[in-house]
Amino acid sequence: MRKTFHAMLVLVAVLFFGAAEFCSGRNTSLSCIEGEREALLKFKLCFNDLSNMLSSWKGNDCCEWRGVGCDKNNRHVVSLKLRGSIFDQSQLYLIDNVEEVVSGLLKLRYLEHLDLSENNVSSSLIPPSFGLMKQLRYLNLSSMNFKGRIPGELGNLTRLRVLDLSGEYYGRLKVDDVQWISHLFSLQQLDMSRVNLSHASSNLFQVLGMLSSLSWLSLSECNLKNSHLPSRNHPFNFTFLKNIQHFDISWNSFNGPIPIFLQNMTSLTFLDMSGANLSLASSNLFRVLSMLPSLSWLSLSSCSIKNCHLPSCNHPLNFTLLGNIQYLDLSQNFFQGPIPICLQNMTSLIFLYLYANQLSGSIPDSIGQLSKLESINLFANQLSGSIPDSIGQLSKLESINLFANQLSESIPDSIGQLSKLESISLSLNQLSGSIPDSIGQLSKLESIDLSANQLSGSIPDSIGQLSKLESMDLSGNQLSGNIPDSIRQLSKLESMHLYVNQLNGSIPDSIGQLSKLESMDLSGNQLSGNIPDSIRQLSKLESMHLYVNQLSGSIPDSVGKLSKLESIYLSVNQLSGSIPDSIRQLSKLESIDLSSNQLSGSIPDSIGQLSKLESIYLSANQFSGSIPDSIGQLSKLESIDLSVNQLSGSIPDSIGQLSKLESIYLSDNQLSGSIPDSIGQLSKLESIYLSNNQFGGSILDNIEQLSKLQFIDLSGNQLGAGFPKWPLLQKKIVMVDLSNASISGPLPKNISHMMPMLVELYLANNLMNGSIPKSLCNSKSLEVLDLSNNMFSGSIPNCWRNDQSFNFIDLSSNNLSGLFPSTIGLLSFLYVLHLNNNSLHGELHMDLKNFTYLVVLDLGENKFSGNLTSIVRGEIGNHSLKILRLRKNLVSSYIPLELCYLSQLQIIDFADNNLTGRIPPCFGKFPAMVNATKLINSMNANYWYWAHLMEVVKGRYLEYTRKTLGLESSIDLSSNNLIGSIPDELIFLKDLHNLNLSWNLLSGKIPAKIGQMENLESLDFSQNGLSGTIPKSMSGLTKLSHLNLSYNNLSGPIPTGYQLQTLEDPTIYIGNHQLCGAPLLKKCSNDLLPPPTNNFKDNDEGALKRMWFYIVVMLGFATGFWGVVATLIL
Repeated sequence: MRKTFHAMLVLVAVLFFGAAEFCSGRNTSLSCIEGEREALLKFKLCFNDLSNMLSSWKGNDCCEWRGVGCDKNNRHVVSLKLRGSIFDQSQLYLIDNVEEVVSGLLKLRYLEHLDLSENNVSSSLIPPSFGLMKQLRYLNLSSMNFKGRIPGELGNLTRLRVLDLSGEYYGRLKVDDVQWISHLFSLQQLDMSRVNLSHASSNLFQVLGMLSSLSWLSLSECNLKNSHLPSRNHPFNFTFLKNIQHFDISWNSFNGPIPIFLQNMTSLTFLDMSGANLSLASSNLFRVLSMLPSLSWLSLSSCSIKNCHLPSCNHPLNFTLLGNIQYLDLSQNFFQGPIPICLQNMTSLIFLYLYANQLSGSIPDSIGQLSKLESINLFANQLSGSIPDSIGQLSKLESINLFANQLSESIPDSIGQLSKLESISLSLNQLSGSIPDSIGQLSKLESIDLSANQLSGSIPDSIGQLSKLESMDLSGNQLSGNIPDSIRQLSKLESMHLYVNQLNGSIPDSIGQLSKLESMDLSGNQLSGNIPDSIRQLSKLESMHLYVNQLSGSIPDSVGKLSKLESIYLSVNQLSGSIPDSIRQLSKLESIDLSSNQLSGSIPDSIGQLSKLESIYLSANQFSGSIPDSIGQLSKLESIDLSVNQLSGSIPDSIGQLSKLESIYLSDNQLSGSIPDSIGQLSKLESIYLSNNQFGGSILDNIEQLSKLQFIDLSGNQLGAGFPKWPLLQKKIVMVDLSNASISGPLPKNISHMMPMLVELYLANNLMNGSIPKSLCNSKSLEVLDLSNNMFSGSIPNCWRNDQSFNFIDLSSNNLSGLFPSTIGLLSFLYVLHLNNNSLHGELHMDLKNFTYLVVLDLGENKFSGNLTSIVRGEIGNHSLKILRLRKNLVSSYIPLELCYLSQLQIIDFADNNLTGRIPPCFGKFPAMVNATKLINSMNANYWYWAHLMEVVKGRYLEYTRKTLGLESSIDLSSNNLIGSIPDELIFLKDLHNLNLSWNLLSGKIPAKIGQMENLESLDFSQNGLSGTIPKSMSGLTKLSHLNLSYNNLSGPIPTGYQLQTLEDPTIYIGNHQLCGAPLLKKCSNDLLPPPTNNFKDNDEGALKRMWFYIVVMLGFATGFWGVVATLIL
């Protein structure tokens, strides 16, 4: 009985659970259909699955596979959701015929949902056989790299509700006939964005009008024009438009008024017409939009809309009728003036984008009333004033972008009230003050960009409270103090940019706790101390930029632990020691810059293990030894700079293995031997700089193989022999520098034809001879020609043309003769002309009016005659000339007043000529000699790069180069026949450094206030007829280091005190027999000794004041005396 009872219980349980299983619709005894499983496996074989998207496709039950959906009852496959990802390249890549893919899918007879979007079918055509899958309700083939015509057979898919054929790029797919779309009676959503519909007939919308269920339509970027849109008079059924909720026709070629049919789209919630030219739309644009009561998303970006299209705040519309709008994008239009204050009426706004307009004025306080706002973007306008404090009322704000405006004052403290803020960009404004401490309250902040402002003070410690921060950019400000130790708390930080500030102190050890940091840029600060060893913990770091600081010590060996590092820039610091051998472990390193430090030792052989290295910069250090042969293993190297070191030995042959190398910089070392022939294998080489080494022998015999070579500098080597043939074989060569290379012989006559793209040619300081080729007159590309310090002879070609581009010509220090070439006056873009130290002769005939940009004119040390008026004629206005040098010629004339119109002159050298007449008083008005600021501001101009000058300063020849020439100011009129007195006006030249008027016939006194020329360093008035005393103010010339007053008629005591006491050479005053006092042996009698004084005012001025004092005292005495006498008499 008990057994029977137990059996009955078991039977009831089996029946109960069996019924439950049946009622629940599950049948565990069934797996997927075998034929369908085989079809899926065949589908899998058609693709290369690099991202393992189909890795789960194994085993018997295909219904459990990723992306596969089965019917719960019959286990047939009904959906295939295999969307890839272009962004992270999680894609299937077709390796078979796409027809095979579809043939396999056709065996899935119950398939209703198919999504293969964002996979890659390698530019295949869409197979017409897709049209056989008539059971489909959903088909997404978007961004699959299909191309060609969309087959009309897709019109057979009459059960489709969703069709997405949008492309990643415009025009790969096209449709010529849209009639097939009309058969898709059940279609609710259609996306054909970036499909070329330009050849579709004008009945496009008539066809779409037949789809009564259509509610979602996207035709973005389809090259549609106005002709595709239905007109008011077109026989077209507009009723279907009433069902459309989502309408995207952005980035087409529409223009003119807003389409009239829009007012019929009363169900519309989403409208995007971005890119349409609505500049001709009437002011009723927003009135039409206000007739769409359900509209919540409106994008009219880049529609050429102006203020006239907006309703005024007094208009009945005044944005109130657009009160349902949640998303408003009016960016990249032509709105001007202030932000409309009546935007406050759009109280439903969640997203507001007004960026890239011309909005000005301040951000209104009323912005705080948009209480639902989550994102606001106003970047690239002209907004000014402060950020309103009311911004703190936007409690739902997640993103704010005010980049590239003119906002000023400080960041309001109220910013800390934005508790949901995730992103803030205020960069490229004029914000000042400190970063508010309240910033630490933004607990959800992920990105902060305050770069390119004028923020000061320290980085607040509260920054460490931003626990979700991933990106921080505070660069380009004036932040000072230490990097706060609290940054260690930013455990999610991926990017930290603090470059170009005034941060000091050391890099904190706690930086090693930023375990997710990928990019670190602290360059352009004043950071000191060692690079912390804790950087070894930054296992995800990809870029480390610490250049232009004051970091010292060695590069830590722990840098080798940064296995993901791609770039390391440590240039312009004070780092010492050697390159750590651990650098070989940086297998992903692409760029390394250690230039301008104090690193020493040899370049490690292990450098060759950096197989991904593309650029290496080690210049301006103290590296010695040879270039390692392992350099040839850097197969991806594009640029190498080892210049300005102490490297020796030869260039290794292995350099020829660097097949991708584009530039080599090895200048200023001690390299020797011949340049290896293997360089000829560098087919991509564009630049080679090997100057100032000890190379010799055969130079680049196989250079003709370097077809891309543009820049070559072998100056300062011992090339020898004649002008090499290899530069003439380079048709793309732009710059050749073979100066100071012991080259002899003539310059090839057809040089400009052989190198038609040549821009710069430097051959100075060689032994070249012969004549200057006339073919240079035919060059249209040449801008810089330097043939100075050679032995060229004959005349200068006189065939220059006004279509040539010369900026710099230096033919100085040769044996050239003949007349000044008149056609040089046609070179209107000339900056610098050096013809000095030759044997040129004849009268000068060059009008400076023709040389608008000329800055340096040096014709010294020749035999030119004539007068200065042939150079300076009339008022020549604001000319650029800064240096005019005619030293040692035969010019015989007076100095014309017109010379004073050259307002930028800072060096005048007319010494050793036959000039007569007086020194013009207007010489005291040259602005560049009066105000040093103008002088210094001109230093960095391009023309100083080429200019140089030999000047007699402090009694000897000095050469000024581009580094110092821009700072020099000088007047040298010595060794002429000038008469009259020294103009008093010269004392206004407060920034003149050198004044030489010696060996003339000058008379009169030295200007009494000469002490006002406070920057004078060298003064020479010797060999004239000057008389009177030496002004006491001369002792105020505190920078004077050279003085010559010899052989004049000066008398009286030599002033004492200050700078004059350091000039103890008695020859300074020799030949002035009436002078007395130190440093001369002749002592002054007591009546000649000057009274002691500490001021430098003129003696006559003091005497005049004393005389008036005595006169006033005597007048007072006389008045009092006669007053008393008169009283007694009366």
